[in-house]
Amino acid sequence: MMSYSRDLDFDMTVKKIKANNSPPHRHRHFEIICVLNGHGKHVINGNQFDYTPGDMFLLTPQDLHTFKVAIPSEFCIVDFTGSFFAFIGSQDKDQFQSASLFEEMEYIFHNHHRIKGNIIADEEDSAWAQLLIKRLLLEKEQGDYGTESISRNIVFLLLQLIARHIRRQSIFPLKTARAERLVQGIINFVHQNIYDKDALKIENIARNFHKSKDHISLYFKQQTGTTLKEYISAYKLQLVKTRLLYSDLSIASVAAELDFTDESHLNKLFKRKFSVTASAYRKKTKGA
Repeated sequence: MMSYSRDLDFDMTVKKIKANNSPPHRHRHFEIICVLNGHGKHVINGNQFDYTPGDMFLLTPQDLHTFKVAIPSEFCIVDFTGSFFAFIGSQDKDQFQSASLFEEMEYIFHNHHRIKGNIIADEEDSAWAQLLIKRLLLEKEQGDYGTESISRNIVFLLLQLIARHIRRQSIFPLKTARAERLVQGIINFVHQNIYDKDALKIENIARNFHKSKDHISLYFKQQTGTTLKEYISAYKLQLVKTRLLYSDLSIASVAAELDFTDESHLNKLFKRKFSVTASAYRKKTKGA
């Protein structure tokens, strides 16, 4: 495995498949799969997606997948190890580049389900993504000076492309493009500052968008059907789910990181949202 930084570990492999009759299976980590050559169907959680060269898919450890190969195929697989989630809570998150990369990855992992099949459909961005993958392959093959740093930044750019396409899929069916831009901007601001309790105060969000506190709260509710406070709470609880599934952090640590009063408060809100306490959810999923 190639370790490109102390806060982000990933491995990259090229896999050739002539025919695949294996049953659907899961992998231990998150994966980006780019189709280099070939045609067929990628079966994910029972859904079949045609694949062609240049297509890109994102898999989480919860996804069952296999390939139905029509023409012998070649895939580039970028595999993110579990150390990403061990990094959660690290003080190193305060470093600018680490924080930016962390936010992009976390956003992708929580919202990728909004895009079915090929995750980058735009032709120009797809071409860029393919060039990035080719350069990543070349860096691994050559192993020249600066390969680790260059490779890490290539993956960073790739993640940003993926995140941009996910963000383009509006969470809410908004009435106008102007409304969509503002609401999506607010949502992006919330995601990017989810660990900063001061930034998430309604008056500070309003100031960032040059609106009054009352106006931005009412506007967000009118456009989305939910209050800004409710949205922030719901997003935090989704992050809690990720911590419970993929990290060994204690529930008390998760509560402190995401600014819940304490473990009891987190369990209460988690149960209200998901009909099970955080501790029961972890016990159930870890034992599955």
